[in-house]
Amino acid sequence: MNEASPVVTAGGLRWYVRMPLKWLVFAVVLLFVAFPDPRLAWRSLQRYRDLNSLIDAEHPRIREWADRLTTPQPALATTQPAQRHALVESFIYRHVPYAWDWVTYGAAEYIPTVAEMFEQAKRHADGMPREDCDGRAVMCASLLAALGYESRIVTDLRHVWVETPDGALMGPGRRPTLVATSQGTRTDFRGTLANIPVSLSFGVSVFPFWREFILWLTLVLLSLHVRMSWRAALIGTVLTFQGWLFMRCGVITSTNFSWMASNWPGVVGLLHLAAGLGVLWTSTHFARSRVVASRRAAAASGV
Repeated sequence: MNEASPVVTAGGLRWYVRMPLKWLVFAVVLLFVAFPDPRLAWRSLQRYRDLNSLIDAEHPRIREWADRLTTPQPALATTQPAQRHALVESFIYRHVPYAWDWVTYGAAEYIPTVAEMFEQAKRHADGMPREDCDGRAVMCASLLAALGYESRIVTDLRHVWVETPDGALMGPGRRPTLVATSQGTRTDFRGTLANIPVSLSFGVSVFPFWREFILWLTLVLLSLHVRMSWRAALIGTVLTFQGWLFMRCGVITSTNFSWMASNWPGVVGLLHLAAGLGVLWTSTHFARSRVVASRRAAAASGV
């Protein structure tokens, strides 16, 4: 095709075709790196639409736990809320050891049902399910329901916990982003924007190194051009790699990006990553422009 083509020019695909294709490639790689089984991503998205639908007070093991918790303490209902919360929390912490979702399910994030958690518990000699904060919150809310107490599951994108009329359990986090209600999960969009830097930096800091390396390598390769300056390619690649490593060393805990905050590695990493991508993308743009100019000059001279 020639320069008159609406899609292909002397420099290759037009930017409005090329850029979406590159981002599509990155999105596909991201999906399979984070969720080798994409079905888990779909299930989680559906479940986050109604977090309280995961509460299962009738599961036999939950009923058994409720009986074990109340049998030696029949006056549980008369205890102060703080004491009751402490008893339930400590029970969940003892009977649901912590484990990352990528260890248990192979996925970056997965919020399971009570039945799924007890099913995977069968793989362990002690018969205990392994879960991170979301699974523990589901277990806690289910146990509270079995004991006759109202609760709801909430999250700030980084952490998931349980709220009750008498207070919060399972380590309340920042401003809730998703809150379970009787009409389904309610989203606080302002809270979402405020919590994204925190949740993103936390996720980067704890996610497996080799999986993130694949994402970093994909992003860099998609940002390179064969005719770009090798110095710019080297500087941009080093900056992005350094930024990624900094982000793994520090979790942003505030949204003001204060340089004096203890989370400075996360902030510095984010800035280095942005600078590195800026160098790569700018150099690629100039390289592509030079290719177009040289081809046009060659065509004009009849070479």
